[in-house]
Amino acid sequence: MRDLTYLKTYIVDSNDPKEVDDAFSLESIQGNIKKLWIHISNPCRLFQQDSQIDLDARRNNQSLYLVENYIPMLPQEILDIANLKQNKISETISASLIFNDDGSIKKYEIEEAIIKPKYQLTYEDTEEIIELEPKEEIELNEIKKLLCKSINFRKRNGAIIFDMPTNKIVIRNQSVEIIKEEKTISQQIVAESMILMGYVTSLYLFENKISSPYRTQKINCDYLEILSKYNDSEIKFSILKQYMGKSFITTKPSAHESLGLSRYTQSTSPLRRYLDLIVQRQVFNNLNNYKLLDDDKINQLIDYTKKRQLENNNIYKNDKTKYLNLFFSNNNKETYRIIFIRWINNKKNIALVYFPEFSLEILINLYISIETYTNKIYKVKYNKNDNNLLEFIH
Repeated sequence: MRDLTYLKTYIVDSNDPKEVDDAFSLESIQGNIKKLWIHISNPCRLFQQDSQIDLDARRNNQSLYLVENYIPMLPQEILDIANLKQNKISETISASLIFNDDGSIKKYEIEEAIIKPKYQLTYEDTEEIIELEPKEEIELNEIKKLLCKSINFRKRNGAIIFDMPTNKIVIRNQSVEIIKEEKTISQQIVAESMILMGYVTSLYLFENKISSPYRTQKINCDYLEILSKYNDSEIKFSILKQYMGKSFITTKPSAHESLGLSRYTQSTSPLRRYLDLIVQRQVFNNLNNYKLLDDDKINQLIDYTKKRQLENNNIYKNDKTKYLNLFFSNNNKETYRIIFIRWINNKKNIALVYFPEFSLEILINLYISIETYTNKIYKVKYNKNDNNLLEFIH
């Protein structure tokens, strides 16, 4: 196990994270060569495959982050040990990356390690450090430069950067609010480090002939033409999604075109996503010469998690619709601005629309004559009903 406690390691996360499973560091070697370390918490060492803890995690499939409730995939006693934390020594699966000048990866290694994070920062803290560039935190800005080069390299290889705001439903003073959130550079570099970890993990698994749930996707359209055609539209990325092929999970590695990668697997959230835990367990088992899962077992797990994911998606949908109905019911606005995306079921008046004010893309019941993909703004009025969709009329 590699001792990396000497590195200045950063955790960057939200204000109140429940599962802290990733961190990164920078190491200078041989003069000006920079080595980026990405560290992922290693819960695999705490329980065995097919143990009761593992079976419960498999059934949960993922942690659920609902508006007013949090249901972890793993038991709290495991999270207490596995969560990364400032000044806490933790065991990880860590990858070291050395980059070429163009942002591509020149060399990588994956190994077990122990780390001791020096900083646990929020995205806001990180944003301020990046902007001010203090000499004391030169490592963080060097990490930012490396990861921005990586983003640009992937873009040159066809990656699509979905540069659009997101939203979050919160309860404040017993009222439902929708918070529109712009993407920040700190969020982008954390996301890029996770993408890179998934990429080098997929390389490691492929090169060592280890079965794994790979994620693959084909774009199936001229995305540059579509983005150019709808360049001024707030829903250009929503329109693009209608033309793109969907991603899927398979044991046969292939390109993930919208990420601009030759292959890819998700491995960075073993505390909250079961397939990530399986990917990490395959790496962990190989590093320790333990028995590996074969293709048949991995395919069984993929099929099972797909069914569980559908169930969890319905839980998320119903939870979100409940609070959105509360928000629109209690809001005093007479009308709302929407951009129509497409009909999902014209006969039942089910439409996919976008609320620019909240950066909210959602299915609703819509009773209005409408044009597709015009970027025209429509005004609609909320109409309270007892269905499981929000209902709006002209």
